[in-house]
Amino acid sequence: MTDQITIRAAVDSDIPQLADLYNHYILNSPATFDTEPHTVAAKRQWFASYSDAGPYRVMVAAEPDGRIVGHSYSSPLYPKAAYNSSVATSVYLLPGEVGRGLGTRLWNALYDELLKVDELHQLFALITLPNDASVALTESRGYTLSGIWKEAGKKFGRYWDVGFWQRPIRLADSQSDQ
Repeated sequence: MTDQITIRAAVDSDIPQLADLYNHYILNSPATFDTEPHTVAAKRQWFASYSDAGPYRVMVAAEPDGRIVGHSYSSPLYPKAAYNSSVATSVYLLPGEVGRGLGTRLWNALYDELLKVDELHQLFALITLPNDASVALTESRGYTLSGIWKEAGKKFGRYWDVGFWQRPIRLADSQSDQ
């Protein structure tokens, strides 16, 4: 049940389950353009760039027995210094967990953490299209479509479009810029 799920910051012991969860999408979905499964060691290296204070956070949805059923995270938007005030946000759920409200809870927990980061200005979501569930979740959190890259990546023998959604982290910041 959803009410028994705890949403919390990820810890080192979650890494093997995070690798398994993400590897499902690598092997079975165009949601990520990664094509090779992540080892636990590679996921541990990825996790080392995350913290409780900076703009890169990882939140997990955990059952009472410790089973991770989903995670959300923020990551660098682009590897150039001027982009440091923006992050990409992502939510992944185990198969069978969609439609229980966990994506929204994970996104809200991530957002609450990102509000603590003063230098953040914009949040982005990159979604492989079509993906109605991810688009609905993203737009329900206040993101708006800002563009589509046509046939941006090839996976499973076909080309996929990628949509870019964005929202200001603080609405007042966006309005003061206009």
